Amino acid sequence: MTPTTAQSAPDMRTEGLLSRCVSSLVDDIDGLPLRVFEVLFTVTYLLRMGWQGVSWREWLTEEGFHLNAEELAAVGSPEALPLLTQSGVALLAVVICFSATGLICNRSRRLALLGLFVTAIYTQGVDWAAAFSLNKFYVAIYGLLLVTPGYVRDAVNGRLIISAVPVRLVQGTLICQYLASGTAKAFKGDWLKHSDVLYTLIQGLHRTEFAAWCLRTLPVWSWTAMQWTTLLFELEAPVLFCVKKLRPIAFVIGIGLHLMIALMMKNLIFFSAQMWSFYALFITADEYRWAWDRLKRLCGKGRAAALEVR
Repeated sequence: MTPTTAQSAPDMRTEGLLSRCVSSLVDDIDGLPLRVFEVLFTVTYLLRMGWQGVSWREWLTEEGFHLNAEELAAVGSPEALPLLTQSGVALLAVVICFSATGLICNRSRRLALLGLFVTAIYTQGVDWAAAFSLNKFYVAIYGLLLVTPGYVRDAVNGRLIISAVPVRLVQGTLICQYLASGTAKAFKGDWLKHSDVLYTLIQGLHRTEFAAWCLRTLPVWSWTAMQWTTLLFELEAPVLFCVKKLRPIAFVIGIGLHLMIALMMKNLIFFSAQMWSFYALFITADEYRWAWDRLKRLCGKGRAAALEVR
């Protein structure tokens, strides 16, 4: 091996790795995981809007309590968007339902995304106190999907193909959310200073009956274990989700974490459901198709067994 060849080998490996990384970010990929995510994410949007819509008079009309411009400015929020009349609420509901149906069925996708994006912005701006962080995710994700490349149909197998750009951006959104949350807990909060942070947090105003039962029943050390598990999971999320072999660990801990949040804190089931929908993007198209084939086989066996019994 000549000196020139020996020196160029590491450069070639580096260039090859860089090329693969760039390709994974921008190349066209199978669109099935994104379609599953869009459906699940939009279902969570419908569920949250439906829950909020139960009290639509208080939420969206002048019959409810709303902070004025001075009160909003005092807490660092911009001036609220105009409230609606009864017919305006009905129109908003129609736009949400038709847009959600269009995206779920992959019909007029751009128009559907525009409708969902606009309604998410409105529900964010009309009542900042009721919006919470999960509504900001709807604004960000629908806006991102609206401006990034859409699907094309593969001429050979008929499957939906899409640029990896929106997929990687949405995946990165979940990872950044976890990492930012863990960093804030570790370096700006008290999670590294005290071992009973979670134990005392669960005793707050959002406590459910299940949380109260857990506080009475579970030993204090178990809350410390859950506290450290949560913190380590959030800080290690980039590794757990990006390394394919570690994703099962991320799924088990993450799903369990959000299940406990949903059970222990009032009305946070919508937040947990929203976070779960992101996990759909970390399952490959081949894994989806394998699971679908297995399900069809099982259903087929079930029908065959039922016929034999008859």
